[in-house]
Amino acid sequence: MAKLTDPQQAEEAAQRLLNDRMDYVRRAITARGALDEAREALKEAEKNDAQAFQAAVNNGGWTAEELRKIGLAAPEKVQRVQRRKAAKNGASPSSDSAPEELAESADTAS
Repeated sequence: MAKLTDPQQAEEAAQRLLNDRMDYVRRAITARGALDEAREALKEAEKNDAQAFQAAVNNGGWTAEELRKIGLAAPEKVQRVQRRKAAKNGASPSSDSAPEELAESADTAS
């Protein structure tokens, strides 16, 4: 590498090196922005999906079971809400089998 004696040339060489490094930062920032936008779009799509499913159940006359049978499972958010609602009513799907599971685990532990 040639020896630089001119401060102007040294500064320009250093600036080129910095510009090359800054390109990585620019690309990382651009990628992060795209990721943030995709996450927001996913949230919006999930919200729309849950609303459409609920509309089919509440206004369209379908049951969640009928929709599941034709291949349209409840969105995860709707499933969580339904599980919480069922748990408040004391009709949680897992509450029926829990005593049996505890009895079985007690039997196997002895």
